[in-house]
Amino acid sequence: GRPWSTTLGDRRLEPTREPMEWGTVFDLASLTKPLVATTLAARLVERGLLDWRTPVCSVLSDAPRDWEGIELWHLLSHTAGFEAWSPFWQVLRGRWGEELPEISIRDRQSLMRAAVLRERPQAVAGARSLYSDVSFLVLGFVIEEVLGRRLDRAWNDLGFEARFRPVHRSGTALQPRDESCAATESSVWRGGVLQGEVHDENCWSMGGFAGHAGLFGSAEQVVEVVDAIFTGKLFSPAVADAVFARVTPSVGDPRTIGWDIPSGESSSAGSVLAARRGVVGHLGFTGTSLWVDRQSGWAFLLLTNRVHLGRDHSGIRQLRPLFHEAAMRDLGIDRLSNLQPH
Repeated sequence: GRPWSTTLGDRRLEPTREPMEWGTVFDLASLTKPLVATTLAARLVERGLLDWRTPVCSVLSDAPRDWEGIELWHLLSHTAGFEAWSPFWQVLRGRWGEELPEISIRDRQSLMRAAVLRERPQAVAGARSLYSDVSFLVLGFVIEEVLGRRLDRAWNDLGFEARFRPVHRSGTALQPRDESCAATESSVWRGGVLQGEVHDENCWSMGGFAGHAGLFGSAEQVVEVVDAIFTGKLFSPAVADAVFARVTPSVGDPRTIGWDIPSGESSSAGSVLAARRGVVGHLGFTGTSLWVDRQSGWAFLLLTNRVHLGRDHSGIRQLRPLFHEAAMRDLGIDRLSNLQPH
């Protein structure tokens, strides 16, 4: 049967109202980082095609010389020294202006890759932790280079129903609206309310798939991926131990290889979950979050489309910890209890 779940609210309010339904597909935003990019990288390590200490420049021959100290684990743990974000999508508007012509995914990828490879690290690799979309964009290129395959197709090979949604129309016209998806923001540049088209501008400009964003899925589809990761269906316990090992740089928050760790009692995971050992998770800008209590075996998935009425709405910051604390109370889990895995 279904995991414990509930559905509330609407998947679209403007210009017409559409109620949220069980099975609604969400733009998962940065949940793509742990679910897709980290999983594919771990599987390449499992197969011996990469090592956690593999230098990025040994894989990407066109990488700048000042990337020479960056290794695979630096990208995954956000310690590569890159800045948090950069508007790479502006290369498309800068080249063609507001009215974009039809642009192939291959051309989009080429332009965006060239823009990303002009980035320069702002810190020595391993010295600081700074959450960085740039690191995972680069990680996506590394995975594609090793596999000789587009990232979305490499993910599809694993057989999950949670998928990327590649761009089918390349100008300012939206893709055909998909009412099975939760709507995100209205974009003047892109022609209206986004529904079934990735919200993140950099990911959209790359063709709808990237290492940092682009995955879409319903609650059940996400749970399928989470179950496969945490029950050893995708990589061995030895690789899993490396993925979930704590990485603590001199400056910045500790993380693991591709996953976040709760940052004290102010964490979005809530005070009870954040106080337990072995909890890992991630947030997504569109209003998604996932926290997994490896001790009890419970996963807590919150999928919202909080950016639908604008990305400046910040109520999700209060909602997330309240959601997790309520869930922990209902399960009867306190900071010290040790329930059987589910």
